[in-house]
Amino acid sequence: MNDEASEARLGRRIGGLLSQRNAQLGPDTRAALADARRQAVAAARERHFGGFHLPRTGMSWWAGAKPAAAAVLVLGLLFAGDYVNTARTQAVQGEVETALLADDLPIDAYLDQGFRAWLLAESSSSRS
Repeated sequence: MNDEASEARLGRRIGGLLSQRNAQLGPDTRAALADARRQAVAAARERHFGGFHLPRTGMSWWAGAKPAAAAVLVLGLLFAGDYVNTARTQAVQGEVETALLADDLPIDAYLDQGFRAWLLAESSSSRS
């Protein structure tokens, strides 16, 4: 706060001194100074947006935040996709487990290679 107060006092003092000397300037010089002032005020308004003071480097705060925002978005999409894929896989596995447990055939029958060959032979003969 103290720095802001001393800066404001200095600005008022400089402004007062410039106003005193303004009467001694020619009309062309006054017009050039007025134009420069308008440009400086416009540039200062561009740096102040929505109550946020942007850095004076010419680079806005958003330009520095774009890569971070893009990285957060990409990571969020990856995590969301992984979550959806995991939920879908778990649902399918649950359906398969329910079907295996509710079936009259024992689970070991599905693991038996001879039974698998018989199923393939039966399915191909029923298609013919």
